[in-house]
Amino acid sequence: MPHNALVQHSIWFNSLSEVQQQQLLTQATVCHLAADQRLFSRGDSFDGIYALLEGAIMISGVNRNGQQALLTIVEPGDWFGEIALFDLKPRTHDATASVDSTLLHLNAAALQQLLQQPLWWRSFGQLLTDKVRLVFQALEDISLQSSQVRLARRLLMLSRVHQQADGRWLIPIQQEQLGQLLALTRQTINQQLQALAQQNIVRSAYGKIEILDMEGLKLRAELAADNVS
Repeated sequence: MPHNALVQHSIWFNSLSEVQQQQLLTQATVCHLAADQRLFSRGDSFDGIYALLEGAIMISGVNRNGQQALLTIVEPGDWFGEIALFDLKPRTHDATASVDSTLLHLNAAALQQLLQQPLWWRSFGQLLTDKVRLVFQALEDISLQSSQVRLARRLLMLSRVHQQADGRWLIPIQQEQLGQLLALTRQTINQQLQALAQQNIVRSAYGKIEILDMEGLKLRAELAADNVS
């Protein structure tokens, strides 16, 4: 059920009152994307906001030469697409399913109905400002933190929804994708993963990274305990 998926993984959804959660679920519809299917493109008109229930969505940009840059990976529980809700401008980036994916969609008409209640403006504003904080943190990390710290922090972020039934953390991601997310070369990512592997903190294979020592990874991320719990 969509409700179960959001309760498990969405911090923002869990911050809403029970009444708001029910209003949102009543207005939303479920949609499906096949792997490599485009959800929206840069320049598209605003058509609502989305929550990912299953799968993964790649948010990317392309320059005039066709070179693509991966900006972030949307994972289960993540909401996205809300920027255009506030400025009513076209989509800023491309969103494409990397695997078969299931999403919850609040279309523009449903949003306008919710926004008749002023409290929803505050709620959606919180969703947007949470992401602004993450952007500022990422920019600060690029300027001030080592590549190992930045990699460790990203792996911790990605591990949030990838704990297996047997307790292991297994993150499905390629080294090239990690490099794009962190503005690091694939060679640097490979070197840092090898260093973490030598310390028995992670184990990497093609297309996936397993976290062997979560506490050790937190130490490499140099984060306070309350930021990674």
